[in-house]
Amino acid sequence: MKVLRGILAGIAFGIISEAFGWLFYGILFARWGEQVTQLSRPMESLLWRIGMPLADIFTGLMIALTYALLYKGVPGTGRKKGLIFGLILWLIVGLAGELFWYTMSPIPFMLVVAGWLHGLIAMPLGGFTMAAIYGKSLE
Repeated sequence: MKVLRGILAGIAFGIISEAFGWLFYGILFARWGEQVTQLSRPMESLLWRIGMPLADIFTGLMIALTYALLYKGVPGTGRKKGLIFGLILWLIVGLAGELFWYTMSPIPFMLVVAGWLHGLIAMPLGGFTMAAIYGKSLE
């Protein structure tokens, strides 16, 4: 039962990340993304349309596994534990990762802002959702 909950939690996290990624990178910050087309595949490509959602779901599965492994070390209880896990994840991956990406790639700073906002919403919401799906099965 824990494995099924973990798979569902990971898929949910991936779908949340994909939805907010589409909102931020595909709509709100699209004009800055269009400035760096040489750095990514065309949005019309099959890898983008199918590969990106699958990559987000795979990442969500890895995050759900990490949450289960680190569960006892994450502060809080219930859904708050998932929210805190998502915020910690954002600090490490979102905040620091976007700065690294900016220093290594010729991208507009607004894409870094998009990444920060995307992560600040998607990661805590994904953590909250994972905690709700896992319920008390990890205790």
